[in-house]
Amino acid sequence: MDVTLQKTLMRYMLESKNDDSFIKKVNKLYTTAGAEVLLTVFKLLAGIDIPSEKCSMHWEKTQIHRQKLSELLDRNVDITTALCDYLQSATRFLSHPRLIEASQYETVIHETINDKLTGLFNRPYFDESFNQQVALAKRYHEDFTILFLDIDNFKEVNDTYGHLAGDAALTEIAAVILKEKRDSDIAARFGGEEFVLLMTHTDNVSAFIFAERLRKQIELLAITYRDQVIKLTVSGGIASFPFNSEDPKQLLQMADSAVYLAKGAGKNTISLFKEEKRRYLRIKIHQPVLAKELDFNNSTTFTGISKDICIGGILFENNAPLPLGALIKVRVPVNGGAPVMLIGTVVRVEDFENGRYDIGMTTSFKEMDKIANNEIAGILRLGNVAY
Repeated sequence: MDVTLQKTLMRYMLESKNDDSFIKKVNKLYTTAGAEVLLTVFKLLAGIDIPSEKCSMHWEKTQIHRQKLSELLDRNVDITTALCDYLQSATRFLSHPRLIEASQYETVIHETINDKLTGLFNRPYFDESFNQQVALAKRYHEDFTILFLDIDNFKEVNDTYGHLAGDAALTEIAAVILKEKRDSDIAARFGGEEFVLLMTHTDNVSAFIFAERLRKQIELLAITYRDQVIKLTVSGGIASFPFNSEDPKQLLQMADSAVYLAKGAGKNTISLFKEEKRRYLRIKIHQPVLAKELDFNNSTTFTGISKDICIGGILFENNAPLPLGALIKVRVPVNGGAPVMLIGTVVRVEDFENGRYDIGMTTSFKEMDKIANNEIAGILRLGNVAY
C-alpha cells in the first residue's frame, strides 16, 4: 500500500467538514490516480484488501448502501458505518469489524513510517518510496536525484559531549533539512548520522545548487547543549536518475560513493558522482618524507619523496622496498611548518629499474588514535608519579 496516498486520505478524513466532502475528494482523486486510491480507502476505513478489479464496483455500491441506510434511519449515516455494514452484510470481506479512532490510527501510521528521534521518514518508508519513484520516473521519463548527507566527525560529538548531545545535533540538523526541502522531496534518516533526500523532478545541477544551500545552512547552525555550543558540518553525495544510472541499487551506491569523494576532498563539501576508482581526492605533493616501520626498535629510517596524498593515504618514492602489510610511520613536512605524522599500512610496492620504489600506504586513523592515546597515558602516568 502506498503510504503517501494513505496519509493524503487520512488528511482528507480529518480536514473534511462532512463525509459528503470526503467522498467527493476521494472520487476526484480516483479519477486521476486510479484504483490504488480505492484500494487504500478500503484498507484505511475497514482494514481489508479488496481485489483491485472489484474496488470500483464495491465503492459505488457502498455509496448507494449509505444513501439507503440514511433514508431508512432518517439520519445521515457516515461512510465508515455504511462501508462496514455493506462489507459485512453483502460480502465476505469483513467478518469481525472493530472500531479505532482516526487520530489514533494516524498516530500509528506516523510511528510506523517516521524516525522517532528526528521526525524524518525512516529507512523502510524511504526504501518503499524510492522504488515507487523509480517506477514512476521510468514510466513518465522524469528526472530525480538522490542526495546523501553524512555528518562530519560525528563520533567526536558523542565522545566529547555524550550521546544525548549527539541526539540533539541529529534533531536540529533534521529540522534544517525539513525547513529547506520542498514538499515533494522525501527526507529520511538513512541510519546513524546519515540522511538521504529523494528530490523529485530534479536534475543533478539543480540538486547540487540546493545541496550547497543546505550545506551552508547546516554549517551556520549553532547547536546548544548544556551551555555548550556545538558546530557541525556535513559532506554530501549526489547521483541522478537517469543521468548516472537507471538501476535503483546502483544509484544509491553512486550517491554513497560521492559522499566518500566529498570526505576525501576535505569534508564540508558536496560532490557529484563521477566514475572514480579512488574514494578520496588525491593532491600532487613533492616533499621529502621520512618513513620507518613501527614495532621495531632498531628499524631503519628511510628518506623518500612524496608523490601524492589524500585523506586515505600517501604515495611516496623510496630507495628501498618495505614489506607489504607492514605498519609504518611517515613524516611529511607541510608548507615549511611542523611536519604531519601519518601511520598506516603498506598496500603497494612497485619496483623501478633505477633502484627506486613506489610505496603506497593507507592511513590508519585507528592506529594513530591508539598511539596518541598511549602517549597521553604515558604523560599522565609520569604526572602522577611527579605529584
